[in-house]
Amino acid sequence: MNTGNPFHSSQEAAHRAKQDRFMHLLRPLYKRLERFALTMTKNRDDAKDIVGETVLLAYEHLEQLRSDEAFLGFLFTIASRVSQKRSRRRQEEPATEEQIEELFDNFTQPDVALDVQFLYEALDKLPTEQREAVVLAEITGLSHKEIQKIQGGTVSGVKVRIFRAKRKLAQLLGVEKKTVVVEEE
Repeated sequence: MNTGNPFHSSQEAAHRAKQDRFMHLLRPLYKRLERFALTMTKNRDDAKDIVGETVLLAYEHLEQLRSDEAFLGFLFTIASRVSQKRSRRRQEEPATEEQIEELFDNFTQPDVALDVQFLYEALDKLPTEQREAVVLAEITGLSHKEIQKIQGGTVSGVKVRIFRAKRKLAQLLGVEKKTVVVEEE
């Protein structure tokens, strides 16, 4: 609604510029954000809620972003906090069969679906920070430095959380590496 007032025109232009900047920053990260939320919640509806709330909060607080390069950390920090807040509201429950089934398309091979179900059940048994770190690294594809910006602490701390998470997952899934000593003659 432009009444010819230059103040309204500049406000509209600023609002459009903010929207354009936000969409430019969000677009390349959106699928990764969806994967993160789905992996953390194991439920499409909850994941959509987390993504929606994250996008809204990120847009509302875009002015706090110091540089566009920091957007990834900014976005996933918000997503992490939203996810943690929601999980604290309801008790941590193991994934139900219905939740696991929601994660797969109709063409997923049964053996792959079963492996993924075992993985999600094992992920549920990890401490929250370890689960989040390994999901951010392995499923979302973030670097250790990016995860450190999201979770806080040090890069070494992130590496330790990921290492411990992977070691515990291997143990839970029964795929621990066996050290074999070969004696040479």
